Amino acid sequence: MPYNPSLPGPSEAGRPARKEARMDIQDELRRHLKTVSLVGWTIIASLFIYLGIAEFINAWFRPFHGFVAVADLQRLRYALFALAIVAIILLRLLRQILLKKVPGEDGKTALHRLERVTLLTLVLAEVPGILGLVRFLLGGLSLDFYVLLLVSLVLVFMYFPRRSGWEEWLS
Repeated sequence: MPYNPSLPGPSEAGRPARKEARMDIQDELRRHLKTVSLVGWTIIASLFIYLGIAEFINAWFRPFHGFVAVADLQRLRYALFALAIVAIILLRLLRQILLKKVPGEDGKTALHRLERVTLLTLVLAEVPGILGLVRFLLGGLSLDFYVLLLVSLVLVFMYFPRRSGWEEWLS
């Protein structure tokens, strides 16, 4: 039988259309995951750049006591650690709230929401490392910097986007 464009074709017959939609969402997933993974690797690289900056300053200005004379360094230390804890709590709460399933949400909208939440999560995971660098630059204490940098690295690796996790959440 010759092809007749007025008759419903295989893409309109239900099953192939669903298969095409699944393939389309898989392509979207791959694209979004690639973008977010690139951001995650960039954040990891930036954390290591912070480490390099701190080590360079430590070696160049030995002994390094900070660039700014802060009157109450201990209070600043507690404030920065408190901000790091707030960032971690905010990260956990926002993920929990923003990743709740929405009834009737189509796959593409859910994927865009997942991408935004993952980007927000990665940025919040970097905050303790930045606060540690600030603490180091102000007061010169390397240990606080290393602790906060490690916290950031652990958070980034915990929440780094994984295809299996995204597929599970989308299903």
